Amino acid sequence: MCPPTRRKLLTSAIGLTGATTGCLSTSDTQNGTESTPTQQTTTQSVTVAETPTTAETGTATPVTDGSAGMAASCRDGYRSIEPYWVVESYGRLAGYRLEIEDQPISVGETLVATLENVSGETNTSGNKGKFDIQYRDTDRWRTIFGREEVFAGWSDEGVMHDPGDGFRWELTFTQDGASDAVRHSPTYHVCAPLSSGEYRFVYWGVTSEKEVENDYETDYGVAARFSVRS
Repeated sequence: MCPPTRRKLLTSAIGLTGATTGCLSTSDTQNGTESTPTQQTTTQSVTVAETPTTAETGTATPVTDGSAGMAASCRDGYRSIEPYWVVESYGRLAGYRLEIEDQPISVGETLVATLENVSGETNTSGNKGKFDIQYRDTDRWRTIFGREEVFAGWSDEGVMHDPGDGFRWELTFTQDGASDAVRHSPTYHVCAPLSSGEYRFVYWGVTSEKEVENDYETDYGVAARFSVRS
C-alpha cells in the first residue's frame, strides 16, 4: 500500500481532546504497520561502533544521511520494513526536542527517549507509535524492525501537546525488549539480536516546514543519536 501522508493528521487534530497527552506521557496510542512487500534475508546484521555527535541536545543539527535502508537480516517469519520517512535533523524539529537520556547504554539496559513540545504553544504530533530505531551499518543507516506478511499500515491520528508536554519511551534494549515496545502491533518486531554500535531513535510524527513545502509527499522526522556498548 502507499505510505500514508499527514494530510489527515492536520485535519483530524482539532477534534482531539487533551486526554491523549500528558507531561511526557507514557501511554501508547495504537498504530498499525506498513504493508510494503520486501525481501527477507538470512544473513546476520552487523553494527559498527562510532561516536555519536553531542550537538543535538537543545539545538537542531541538519543531517546528510537522513534515509535508512532495510535491516540486513530478519528472523524466520519476518521481513524488514522499508523506512519511507527521512530524518531531517537531530535534536529539534517543528517545535519539538527529541533527546536520549543517560547514554551511552549497554545491551540489556533501559533506553529512554523523550519528545518535548518546546514551541511555547500548543503543538500537534502524530501518535506515539511513529518511531523507528536505526543502526549504523558499514555504509548506511538501517532499521532494526521487521514485520509479518500481514501489515495494516500506520494510523494517522493527531495528538495535541501543551508546552512542555510530549511523549516518553522506555524500553529494554534487547531484541525482545524493543519488540515489547511495539507489542500493541503484534506483526511488528525487532528483526535480529541487538549489539554494540551506533544507533539513532527517530520520531517521524512531526510536520516540518519542509514537509509542507513538499506537499506532504515525504514524511520527515527528528532523530537523536546514541551509542551502545558491548
